[in-house]
Amino acid sequence: MYINKKKVIVIGANSDIAKPVIDALSKQVIANETFLISRSVINDTEQNQKKFVVSNYKEDLIEVINNLQLEDSNLSVVHFYGSLILKPLHIMKEDEFIETLEINLLTNFRALSKILKINLNTLSYVALSSVAASYGLANHEAISAAKSGLEGLLRSCASSYGHKGYRFNSISPSLIDTKLTQRLLKSDSARDAISKTNPLKKIGTPDDLSNAILWLLSDKSSFVTGQNINIDGGLNNINSRIIQ
Repeated sequence: MYINKKKVIVIGANSDIAKPVIDALSKQVIANETFLISRSVINDTEQNQKKFVVSNYKEDLIEVINNLQLEDSNLSVVHFYGSLILKPLHIMKEDEFIETLEINLLTNFRALSKILKINLNTLSYVALSSVAASYGLANHEAISAAKSGLEGLLRSCASSYGHKGYRFNSISPSLIDTKLTQRLLKSDSARDAISKTNPLKKIGTPDDLSNAILWLLSDKSSFVTGQNINIDGGLNNINSRIIQ
């Protein structure tokens, strides 16, 4: 999926889910520039990809965006930075809950609040939500609250800024096989149990998400905004508890 003549910002570029998207962008020399922002060093990138390592996604993130010279550009942004905490609410500490909101919701707020002050030709903003935002999952209270807030933020932005042609969408995966989720997938029995939660009986990979993300970043999805796309093996709305 070609991202034609755009500036592309990737926030959370060291995420496993980001890798196939970054790899695809590296092959597209027709993209003007790609800016990779992460909290750790990113290796094996191409010349048209500029890397920025930040110590936080607060003032450091704002400073990087300030220096990118985005005025009058065709801009695509994908926000991968996130966390996962599985704990029932009655034993969760308030600072754990607030940190989850900080990582999964407020980092998007900060990026958007800065970007939307810039005069752009076009904007496509894509963020990673979760199936837990719309489907009740035990012990997901914090992440569900954060990602539900994220989806609401993007839908409202889609309404507020649609007259400018700016677009805002999200992707909601179920559990994806990454370093972040390895503690949940450490045994064959755990993998088997998790795969059975969706009707396709599989665990997703970063490659399962990349084409949809690239499509939303591109002009091929120019009539799509305010949407959340579930890529979860059908978990969010299909009952898989039937006798096969």
